[in-house]
Amino acid sequence: MKTSSIIFKLALLSVAVSQLIIGAIACIPGIPLSKVAEMFYKASLATTPQLEHIAHMFGAYMLVIGILAVFALYNPAKNIAITYGISILLILRVIQRVLFAKQALQYFEIPVVWYWSQTIFFLAVACILFLLSPKGKSSE
Repeated sequence: MKTSSIIFKLALLSVAVSQLIIGAIACIPGIPLSKVAEMFYKASLATTPQLEHIAHMFGAYMLVIGILAVFALYNPAKNIAITYGISILLILRVIQRVLFAKQALQYFEIPVVWYWSQTIFFLAVACILFLLSPKGKSSE
């Protein structure tokens, strides 16, 4: 297996694992979202019943993205649309993180280095998935 294929699969695996874990946790009622926000994002979060409800909905979306990433990981060439979709989603998240950085850092009290490290990581994963995708070749 080529190095580019290994890097591609590791990037896709990181998406799959993170989305499956965070999505599953966010879907489960009773788990304090403030703890989840602190653990994964180093964010301080004051929860309300409305926020909990919205987070459960977003958790379902994250869980499905993780499942789709597993399908793409299993057969990248056949599921290239999933890989491109995940790349687009990550690029949109990076744009949001740049545009709303001041608010996010202030409102959620996220450490600056952590915030920008995650943002760069999301951008790197998006670029890897887009640039190293198999583009119609058979699965390796």
